[in-house]
Amino acid sequence: MSPSAALRRIMVPTDFSVSTERAWVLAQSLARATGSELVLVHVVPRGASSEAARKWAAEELEDCAGKARAQGLRVRVALRTGVPHREIVALAREEDADLIVVATHGRGGLDRARLGSVAGQVVRLAPCPVLIGPEPMGARRAQSAGGRGKVGTRRPRHQ
Repeated sequence: MSPSAALRRIMVPTDFSVSTERAWVLAQSLARATGSELVLVHVVPRGASSEAARKWAAEELEDCAGKARAQGLRVRVALRTGVPHREIVALAREEDADLIVVATHGRGGLDRARLGSVAGQVVRLAPCPVLIGPEPMGARRAQSAGGRGKVGTRRPRHQ
């Protein structure tokens, strides 16, 4: 089976963080190589579902999708409300996704036990393979210093 036959639709959940931006870039590369359609999705948590939050998220999704479309990629967006991992898994089923590309924010230990992991839940429940992108180098340091979304300047270990 050729790669393009194996990947028709790639789903990419985003919370608009640096980590999910990296997953989005990876998914675009895969789509470019395989001719796959991309589905970019954001889930607004039920308690945070104000009209302003939904409008902002819809605009951000379209902005990201528009940039990818300008590069010749086929992209659709989806905006959902609910429990993030449940909505991601449900949409993957509805869309008949062949792959989900998710990011991890690098939380581990007690944070993971307390908060749970959206990526971990998606891996356990998804109807298709899930590719988990690594957290950006230095992101944990920046987040622990109160700088959510700021990436450090360390080089990856493999370089």
